[in-house]
Amino acid sequence: RASATPIEVRERAKSREENPPRPTKQATMPSKFAAISYLAALAVAGMPAAFVSAATHPQDLAALWKFKEEALKMSNNDASWRKVFETWTGRGEGCPYPECPHDPCGDDWHGTWHGVQCRELQGVKQWTLPDNVYRRVTNLHIPEWGLPGRLPESVCLFEMLEELDFDENEFEGELPACVGCLPHLREIDIEDNKFTGTIPKEWGNLKGLIEFEIDGNELLAGCIPEGLPKDAEWCGDCWSTCPSYDPYCGSYDCNSCVEWTKDPEIGTSYENTRIKGDRCPNEPNPPVCPWEIFKEEFEEQQRQEQELMRHKSEEAQQRRKEAMEEQKRLQDVQQPQEEEEELEIRSKAPSTGAFLDEVEKEAPVVEEEDVSEDVSEDVSEEAPASAGPAAKCGEPVERLTVDNEACVFPFTVMEQNHCDCINHNEEDWCVIADGSWKKCAPLEK
Repeated sequence: RASATPIEVRERAKSREENPPRPTKQATMPSKFAAISYLAALAVAGMPAAFVSAATHPQDLAALWKFKEEALKMSNNDASWRKVFETWTGRGEGCPYPECPHDPCGDDWHGTWHGVQCRELQGVKQWTLPDNVYRRVTNLHIPEWGLPGRLPESVCLFEMLEELDFDENEFEGELPACVGCLPHLREIDIEDNKFTGTIPKEWGNLKGLIEFEIDGNELLAGCIPEGLPKDAEWCGDCWSTCPSYDPYCGSYDCNSCVEWTKDPEIGTSYENTRIKGDRCPNEPNPPVCPWEIFKEEFEEQQRQEQELMRHKSEEAQQRRKEAMEEQKRLQDVQQPQEEEEELEIRSKAPSTGAFLDEVEKEAPVVEEEDVSEDVSEDVSEEAPASAGPAAKCGEPVERLTVDNEACVFPFTVMEQNHCDCINHNEEDWCVIADGSWKKCAPLEK
C-alpha cells in the first residue's frame, strides 16, 4: 500500500480536527485534578460560581449578538450569513427561543449554534462542568461557507477565545488589529480568503499562538510580526504509525507538535501569498483591546441592572410591610369597637318600663272620642274579659332567654296578653320571673 502524500494526510487530519470524537461517559467523570483545574479556570475567567445560573456566559452571549449584527450589516444581509445564523436561537433549531433559553454552549463540546463551540478552557472540559457554572465561548469555527465581507471586528470581544477558524470563505479587506489582544488565542486559520494589506503588528502579541495559517490569501504581503509562531513544521507523521517502507518515518521533529490538534503542519504557514517570510524588525505595537472595554461596559450594565432589581425588590418589600402594618392597625381599631358594641348589646337589655315606652312611641296615636253619650248604653252590656296577669295561655309555651333563664308567660304589653316572645327591632324578647326583659334564645329547628 502506497504511503499517503502530505496533502492527503493534511486533509484527513483537518477532517478529524473539525469532527473530534464525542466525549465518552468515562471522560466526563470529575476527578480531584479536574476539580482543581476547574477552580483555576473559574479564577482565570472571572466566573463566580455562587452567582451563575445559566450555561453560556452572558458576556459571550452579548458578544455573539454584536457579531451577528455586524456580519449582517457589513455583508448587506448576505444569504450565506443568514444561513449560518438560522441556528442562533435558543438551543439550536431543535429547541428555538422562547421554547429554550439562548444557550449556544449547551451540554456538549460542539455547542448548539453553528460555528460556536465551548471546548476545553485552560485544560478543563467545559461540557463536564456543573450546571450552575458558566461556559465560555472558546472556538469560532465557520470554514468553507463562502462568507463575504470583512472579518467582523467583534471577534475581538470574546475574551476566552482559543481558536479562530474562517478558512475557505470570501473575506476581503485588512485584518483587524484587535485580534492581537486575545490572550488565550492559540490557533488562527484564515487561509484561502481574499485578505489584503499586511499582518497587523499587534498580532505579534499573541505569545500563546501555536498554529497560524494564512495560505492562499494572494494579496496579503509584508513581513511577519515578531512574536508569531516560527515557520510551519510538518507534523503529519507524528499523529500515526508510519509504514515501514516510508524512508522519512521518524525523521521529523515532533517536539513542536501538540496534542490538541491533528493538523499536519504546526507554526506559521503563508504559501500562495506575497509574504516572503521576513520577520518585522520592530517590536509589535501594543494592542487596543475591545474585549476589555466591552467587559467593563457589560459588567457595569450588569451591576446597574442588579442594583435596579435590588431597588425594586426593596420597594416591593416596603410596600408589603406597610400594607401589613395598615391591616394590623385597622384590625386593632376594629376589634375593640366590635367587642364594645357586643358588650353594650348584652349589658343594656331594656327594662319593662323602657320597653313599654318604646312600644308606646311606636304605637299609632288614637284620638280620644267623646264616649259620654254612650256610657248609659254600655253600662248594661257585659264588660270584656280583663287581660292581666291572671289570664292563662291555652297551651303552655316553654322558652328560654339567651342567658338560659325561663320566660314567664303570659305577660302584658299595651293591655295585650302574650303567650310567646314578642319581636322588637328584629329580636325576640320576653319577661322573666323578676319582671325584667331578656332576649329570647332562638328556637331549635
